[in-house]
Amino acid sequence: MVVLAAAFSVLAARRAQAQDSLPPRPPMPAVVSGRVVIPSPQKEVPVPGIFVTVHRVGPDSAGPLDSVRTDAGGRYTVHYTRFGSDDALYFAAAVYRGIAYFTSPLRGERTEGDDAEITVFDTTSRPVTLTLQGHHVVVSAPDANGAREVVEVYELSNDTTATLVPRDSLSPVWSTAIPAEASDFSPGQGDVAASALTRRGNRVELFAPFGPGVKQLSFSYVLKDGAFPLRITLERQTGVLEVLLEEQAAQARGTSLRAQGSVSTQGRTFKRFLAQGAPAGETIRIDVPTAAGATRVNVLIAVAVVIVLAMAAALWRALSRRTPRVSLATGASVDAPASPDSLVAAIAALDARRESGDATLDAAHYAAERAALKARLAAALAARAGAE
Repeated sequence: MVVLAAAFSVLAARRAQAQDSLPPRPPMPAVVSGRVVIPSPQKEVPVPGIFVTVHRVGPDSAGPLDSVRTDAGGRYTVHYTRFGSDDALYFAAAVYRGIAYFTSPLRGERTEGDDAEITVFDTTSRPVTLTLQGHHVVVSAPDANGAREVVEVYELSNDTTATLVPRDSLSPVWSTAIPAEASDFSPGQGDVAASALTRRGNRVELFAPFGPGVKQLSFSYVLKDGAFPLRITLERQTGVLEVLLEEQAAQARGTSLRAQGSVSTQGRTFKRFLAQGAPAGETIRIDVPTAAGATRVNVLIAVAVVIVLAMAAALWRALSRRTPRVSLATGASVDAPASPDSLVAAIAALDARRESGDATLDAAHYAAERAALKARLAAALAARAGAE
């Protein structure tokens, strides 16, 4: 996705250069006429004496053009000149209690009515719960190093009539958790400035005024293979939860999550999982092929170790049962000589039991058994040498 965004940026730059090479259109006079209002339970209240400024943002130049103060009825009229690139955007803005509010882009020579209305809001730093209308998680296929990019997109709604502002520089208006293993955190495009999203520890925090209505924000990070299976616990009830996985062998599981087939965008295909009204506290698990394969390998290794230890223990028991004990002339009781090869195998089996932490084999028992086996091995080797 980063590569695609970079490609689109290059295309946009080339388009701008091509347009800049064309002769600019002649200047054209324009006018915008509207009101600045603040909502109230009964009706909209006009805001008098506030400056409204028309701004221009274009590939050739950007900046304020002209401004005027609203009258007693909150009305304003600004005459300005449209010029230069056809891609330039024009809009009117008003700053109310330190927060800037804008009109939609101004179209044509005259803009008035609802298209020119600017709605401003009172501000509050009191706790306001932002409704989570949508949460989208996109997990890409691994790169050459096995790392996967994860993009998270949130749709948050301020359902009050006040703009929520941070209480202080350390108190975000909203935050969410990200995996501890996440690296290369990067804010993405959305309705809030990228600079307003920061990572602090294992949380992403938003430090920006949040006006009434719905706003979208996004960010990305990178996870290595060891971070999977990835578990995401929902901190808030979520209207729409969507998980998109680029690997066809990947899987997403959750109580309310349902598979929806595959979707394609910009030449990439994703498996889609969807949940409606997912409750707070629900955990979503995302499995990817490599992590699942590594788990299977670990299980197979553990099974193989258990089998080897069991075979060694069985060999030791068989040798112990088969070899009789005889009394020597000294009166000491030792094992009769067996074949040197079988005794070496028995010593190896005993050592394997000790290394594996066999609870039935304490230190004293181990030392005595090993000493007896070594004595039998010495006798067997001596017997073989005498026979030769």
